[in-house]
Amino acid sequence: MILANPNYTVACSGNERERAFGAAIAKAFGLAPQVGEILFSRNIDTLEKAEEFLCPQLSMLPSPESMKGMREAVACVHAACDTGQPIFIHGDYDVDGISATALLVSFFRELGRQTYAYIPNRLQENYGLSIDSIDQLIAQGPGQGGVLISVDCGISAVAEVAYARQRGLRVVITDHHEPRGVLPEADAILDPKQPGCNFSYPTLSGVGVAFYLLMALRKAMGLRINLKQYLDLVALGTVADVVPLTGVNRILVRAGLEVLTATSRPGLLSLYSHAGLGKRDILAEDIAYKLAPRINASGRLGQPETGLALLLANDMESGQSAASVLEQMNSTRKQLEIDELSLAEAACAEQVGAGKNGLVVYQPQCHAGVLGILASRLVDRHRRPVLVFADECKNGVEGIIRGSGRSVKGINLFQILTRCDHWIEQFGGHAMAVGLTLKQENLEGFTANFNQYVSSLECGLQTMNQIWIDYCLADASLLTDRLMQAVQRLQPFGEGNPEPIFLLPEQRLIAPKKKNGHLMFHLQGQGRIFPGIGFHLGQPHLDTTKPTDVLCRLKRSWFRGVERNQLQAIMLVSP
Repeated sequence: MILANPNYTVACSGNERERAFGAAIAKAFGLAPQVGEILFSRNIDTLEKAEEFLCPQLSMLPSPESMKGMREAVACVHAACDTGQPIFIHGDYDVDGISATALLVSFFRELGRQTYAYIPNRLQENYGLSIDSIDQLIAQGPGQGGVLISVDCGISAVAEVAYARQRGLRVVITDHHEPRGVLPEADAILDPKQPGCNFSYPTLSGVGVAFYLLMALRKAMGLRINLKQYLDLVALGTVADVVPLTGVNRILVRAGLEVLTATSRPGLLSLYSHAGLGKRDILAEDIAYKLAPRINASGRLGQPETGLALLLANDMESGQSAASVLEQMNSTRKQLEIDELSLAEAACAEQVGAGKNGLVVYQPQCHAGVLGILASRLVDRHRRPVLVFADECKNGVEGIIRGSGRSVKGINLFQILTRCDHWIEQFGGHAMAVGLTLKQENLEGFTANFNQYVSSLECGLQTMNQIWIDYCLADASLLTDRLMQAVQRLQPFGEGNPEPIFLLPEQRLIAPKKKNGHLMFHLQGQGRIFPGIGFHLGQPHLDTTKPTDVLCRLKRSWFRGVERNQLQAIMLVSP
């Protein structure tokens, strides 16, 4: 059929090869053929690839020994364990860094080793390793050497690693960020993005790299520890850090969600209660929208130790205490975000109106803990890369501004910053998220340069105004419970494996009702009527009496403990 809206981009074209593969998937796996066609459109175009994708197993994980630096890292940590030297874990203040810290602390304490951890305060300290953070970490120990393991940081900490070694520590870097220039002279470096690393999946999260270290240590030390018990932490950090949920990450997160669903961790159980997660399966979206924001709030407000305490809690009393504090922090974070968003939105709207493709916002007094989340919100609204800056407020520093950036599919933000680095004091990150500092006097020049490079990326810009659709259900009779259930086999959804968006053209909504800005409705499918909801779609001007193109996701939802299939409309478009 011919679609009325020229901005629609439909992944599944309905060609003969797609339909044949859909039929093959239906026969081999008992799934609705539309799911097979979606897989085909995502380059999962053989039954072998489909088997690997639909049925990921931990046995499919590539060997830890294939990661550059693993032999040296294992030797270093193994020697420390054998000689009773302390283990120092240096983390980061986001969910990836907090969960990676909890992972290593839990593992080494299970082995009975002296283990100490430190996570910097975002509001008072710099990102990653610093002279001060190393001193504070060493001060916790007995003062007799040991090994320092960084998680989710360290790949650019040349001077800091040198200082740690001067203080008598051996140093193992585990990180997943893009290296820049000279690497630190550590005893071992684990980063699948470092030059010369042939690990087959370079887009691990920080906690994923740390988990791979534990896999190698278990083998080298002959341990009988079941590492699957720690995959809840791996899933938390991996989903929260918005790395691709494909390949190795998909395997780890799929298994980790099973552990999260069955968890006995007191802190997580308490957090579930605050987040309204009853006794049901935990999904990746629960991490992204309910669990991670609460844990992240501790780092955003300068108290990452509270998030760590939640994940390490050994009893319900301490777990409930940490969860309650996180809930309060998250409420504070939400209000800070509300206070700043309208001003930032106005600045972005003005830039979009002026034809800018890369958006740069400077709000001097903005709380440093919400820069990243503001950037994320603005990217969602404007479908453009966004950088949000505020004045640096640490240690009486003047004339320096700190920023956080988020990007869109197809535009590598880290690579753009490498082309603008003559304006920048420091920066780091990856394709979709960056952090940076620059002199305030350089902001104007940087902004012009940033926009120039973003605008030069034609292939990325072409997708900005397109409405991406995975599959067009030309007839509502194709909407079935079988299809709804089959779509769930594609879980976990996230970066690199987005939840499919379906188009049902020219639909008449049944019993539409607007409430609190949201829209409730029903659609006639095959054999029955399906409930639907559109968050923030119940605007006063919306005419629900006319046929409309419904763009939606096919969801599992729970209402008062009862699971059901539901449509979640994301857009209604007049045909």
